Amino acid sequence: MIAALADLFAWSEELPMVALVIAMVVASVLVWNSVWSEASLAVKAVAMAAFVASFFWVLTMMEAPRLTVLALHGEPVVATVVDHDVAHYSTRSGGFDVHCYSLRLSDGTPLFGDICRHWDDEFAVGETLTVLVDPSGLIAPETPDEVADARIWQILGLVGLVATLALCWVSGGPPPRVGSGRLPPRRLPRPPRSKRRSKYEP
Repeated sequence: MIAALADLFAWSEELPMVALVIAMVVASVLVWNSVWSEASLAVKAVAMAAFVASFFWVLTMMEAPRLTVLALHGEPVVATVVDHDVAHYSTRSGGFDVHCYSLRLSDGTPLFGDICRHWDDEFAVGETLTVLVDPSGLIAPETPDEVADARIWQILGLVGLVATLALCWVSGGPPPRVGSGRLPPRRLPRPPRSKRRSKYEP
């Protein structure tokens, strides 16, 4: 959910990963000691498969929602690149650049959100291009070619969601069996201890 909202409203790409880490920590604290330690090897294997499927589903939600909305409701317009911003992210292998481009319509109206590209410098300031925009103005625009590539993300997201739900249901096991109607045996209360009175008591 957080990943889908972050993709729709152009929030930070780090937000879904931070939320995933928090969810993993909370789940491990609540489930690890009580459930995981008592589960069988088969249930643990299915649970790990569900975790992997849900991880890929989160990654898909970081790319698919905005492109899907634009594919369904996007309107093509001609816009001009008016600004190019480069952000460098450092990693152990050297890091990478993210190029974001601000667009403006021919009448001077700025478009909400930027078009961003990892690694590549795709557009130049002053370049004119056709993009799909959200009529409500709440979602960042995108080029038709990138929107057309959303089909693979949609398929991966659907497969990941179905696999996650199915594996979670399997790892949860069948529902508890209904009792036979007999009451469980009750432990008889211990008889009260007799109080021995001291001979010195009056």
